[in-house]
Amino acid sequence: MAAALCVTATLTTCALLGASPALGAESGSDLPPALAPLTAQYQTVACDPAGPTTGDGTLATQLNSRLNSDMRGYLTAYRVSCAREVVEAVRARGLASRAAVIAITTVIVETHLQNISEEVDHTSLGLFQQQEWWGTRAERLNPASATNAFLDAMVRKYPNGSWASAPIGEVCQAVQVSAYPDRYQVQAPDAQIIVDALWDAAGPRTEDVPISGDWNGDGIDTVGVFRPSNSTFYLRDTNSGDATRIFKFGHGPSGDIPVAGDWNNDGKDSVGVFRPTNSTWYLTNGTTTNTNTTDHEFIFGHGPSGDQPIAGDWNNNGYDSVGVFRPTNSTWYLTNGTTTNTNDTNYEFKFGHGPSGDQPIAGDWNNNGYDSVGVFRPTNSTWYLTNGTTTATNTTDHEFIFGHGPSGDIAVPGQWNTNANTTPGVRRPSNNTVYLRNTNSGGPVDTQFIYGI
Repeated sequence: MAAALCVTATLTTCALLGASPALGAESGSDLPPALAPLTAQYQTVACDPAGPTTGDGTLATQLNSRLNSDMRGYLTAYRVSCAREVVEAVRARGLASRAAVIAITTVIVETHLQNISEEVDHTSLGLFQQQEWWGTRAERLNPASATNAFLDAMVRKYPNGSWASAPIGEVCQAVQVSAYPDRYQVQAPDAQIIVDALWDAAGPRTEDVPISGDWNGDGIDTVGVFRPSNSTFYLRDTNSGDATRIFKFGHGPSGDIPVAGDWNNDGKDSVGVFRPTNSTWYLTNGTTTNTNTTDHEFIFGHGPSGDQPIAGDWNNNGYDSVGVFRPTNSTWYLTNGTTTNTNDTNYEFKFGHGPSGDQPIAGDWNNNGYDSVGVFRPTNSTWYLTNGTTTATNTTDHEFIFGHGPSGDIAVPGQWNTNANTTPGVRRPSNNTVYLRNTNSGGPVDTQFIYGI
């Protein structure tokens, strides 16, 4: 009998759904959860150790009438809490919300958003009905661990972010290898509704800020992100896969702006932040969790004037130095060092048109060993680059269109291959996608992938 399956342990609940009399008598607990009616009762454990919240219950009520497939009218506070834990695991990993939609679609089909703790279908357990080769019992019943195991398989089967463009049902099936592959896609629209409701409600969130650098000294730059909401950098050594270097540095809620450069001439780029509130730079010589101390701390620029930070090797000495672009007068102020005695400006010149929203960028555009500056103008998606850092270089040496600025594109140039010169890239916050090009000219995208939130 269904009632006999409920237990009284602290973290155990029973998914009672208030079914109609016609369905209420159906236990379904002898069927795999994916095939059982929504009224089937299984032994389950909590998804959130603290239990469902009042907000979970409120959201369940709000969404029940908006859903269109199996879950319509069947959401409960418990089921929302399970969906919330999955969404938070995806966000914590730094993947786009589409990954959460794929995961929630899978959980709707496999367990109707229940963390099932009895082995009904062979050795399957948990939200995703993962069998014993997916992990220990505790891991499969832990929503974060189970979700990450699912995501591990997803990114392995769909490398370089290709899961973001593949049909959702196809991705679910590729990971789950279900005997009923057609069940997934029909649940995707409801999964999207649930994720949309939970994504921004999962806690303070500010859009990731892209940053590029050669973190491992292999001569090729990769794209990472700085997450202001938790002052954390998520970097990786190749433009595919998950973050391989995750660490806190800076104080994002204070408006810190991330920068990257080789501050100590060790052949590897490190990170830092520029804090506009006090015009202070905080730089570190590494990209690991033990580099949370500041190796270089000094004042340069005038943050309250809206100064925007930039870094590059302006004099070809192997060390990256800092500078600022002041939009109010379209002027660059660059210095040849990263110490407190570098408060003098070594280079001062006008370039760009700051009031048009120009975004400052720097790189070695012509492979001469010297970094120069440029701007990306979002209003027309145009790059304006110059090959020098003196007043004689106020003409544009490279001018071309790349990206789609009106979509909010953020410039993120880098050396994407072994050609040695810096070329353009943009990150589009609306879809968390990075688009890279290997030459300083207009034309099609050479590489694209999803990264960050």
